[in-house]
Amino acid sequence: MKKCPYCGKEYSDDATNCALDNELLLGDSPQSATVEKEEIKTPPKKDEPYLLFPDYKWSARDAWKCIGIIICLSIVLEAIDYIAYLNFPIFFRSGWGFACRRILFFTTWVLPACYFARTKTLASVWEALGLNCKPTNLVWFGISAAILLRLISYFVLVHGWSKGVNNYGFISFRNTIGYERWLFQFSPLILAPIFEESVNRGFLYKAFRGSYSVGTSMLFVLGWVCYTHWSQYLVSWIAALSISLITIVQCYLREKSPSLWDCILCHFAFNASILFTSTW
Repeated sequence: MKKCPYCGKEYSDDATNCALDNELLLGDSPQSATVEKEEIKTPPKKDEPYLLFPDYKWSARDAWKCIGIIICLSIVLEAIDYIAYLNFPIFFRSGWGFACRRILFFTTWVLPACYFARTKTLASVWEALGLNCKPTNLVWFGISAAILLRLISYFVLVHGWSKGVNNYGFISFRNTIGYERWLFQFSPLILAPIFEESVNRGFLYKAFRGSYSVGTSMLFVLGWVCYTHWSQYLVSWIAALSISLITIVQCYLREKSPSLWDCILCHFAFNASILFTSTW
């Protein structure tokens, strides 16, 4: 006797399909049942569906790809920047020109991060990077650490124990009169805290954490920060120490807090405090 695996109706041995649902009939012997079940088993799908955040889990592979793309885009952007300087020197040196260049620069950071995070909409970007949460009480720890590190750096510089670091934006801010001077601080006060944290802590650190421990993830992010701030690391040991320590603090905040705003406000406090010390 044979039995329909779907409805259970029994048939004679010479029958092959169920008259009710056309299912393949199975014999009484366990061996034949196993063989026939294997024959009707649905073949596995070869192509996995393209998962998006939050179903897609980030890994270190995503972080390394993102860093590679950012470096390549930055090289191209440097070439464009040089051409712009040769053809539009007045605009290039102005506050508006500086702000536009920094916006373009940070765009080359954020777009690859959003792509490798597999976010599809602005809402998913907001959620993935931790921008949809309010600051937590940990933000006060981050702000206090940022101000303390800046005060220690200032103390070291005042006593001549280390060299200071100046950059084009800060020098232009001090030498420009009127509202335009603040365009030179638009990057360190607004763009850098939001966009650097979105990439460095919002995506890269979390992607590394998908594959590595806390310490290893912090080490890789610190290496990336060292690369992007190499001009400061090269000139001043106190600048290198301060940036390294604030990077570790920000990674700690990202590890303990669901809100990226803790890191952003910490970064803002660190950059804004330089206006009161008048030197790096």
